[in-house]
Amino acid sequence: MEKKLSRRVPDEKAASQDEIQAAINSLTSAELLRLKGFAHFKIRGLRQASQGRDWEDLLQEACTATLSGDRRWNKSVSFERYLIDAMRSISYAWRKKFERDEVSFVPEMRQTAGGEEQSILLSIPSTVPGVERVSISKQELESIEQLFNKDPLVLEIIGGLRSEMTGPEIQEALGITQTDYETALRRMRRTIQAAASKNGSGI
Repeated sequence: MEKKLSRRVPDEKAASQDEIQAAINSLTSAELLRLKGFAHFKIRGLRQASQGRDWEDLLQEACTATLSGDRRWNKSVSFERYLIDAMRSISYAWRKKFERDEVSFVPEMRQTAGGEEQSILLSIPSTVPGVERVSISKQELESIEQLFNKDPLVLEIIGGLRSEMTGPEIQEALGITQTDYETALRRMRRTIQAAASKNGSGI
């Protein structure tokens, strides 16, 4: 398994500008396709927080920040893996800045049995027989994401579902199998339901 990217890269392990440029020029068509898919995935997840940026802007930002030295590539990690981690970090920073600037977000609404309107940020359709659907409101999202702060795959899947991506689209963007996807969904539901039971509330 490849080592996790760290922004604190020792000088002896950091790629030089020439090595970075060579790695950019050497990206294969298959690698570029996967990077494009992941960038699309993250931009869709940002929604309004993308502020008009597209997938090319995200990928370009990752490359430019690396060439400028703002981000450092540890050569023990493949360049493709590094760029994916860099785009994940950059898109997260864009989202946080958007939230700090308090730009308004208009969520989808549904009507409850009592006639009240409720915000829906995430509705997770089950692809696994026997697993109940789980609906997560906007108010619950932050605490739920905290449950998975050490489970990046589940966080990525949540981002895809929020963007109304299908299971196959998420699998393709993340480069995971259907089994990986369904296993992560089951893990997500178990964790959410356990937390809800512990707090005495339903999700």
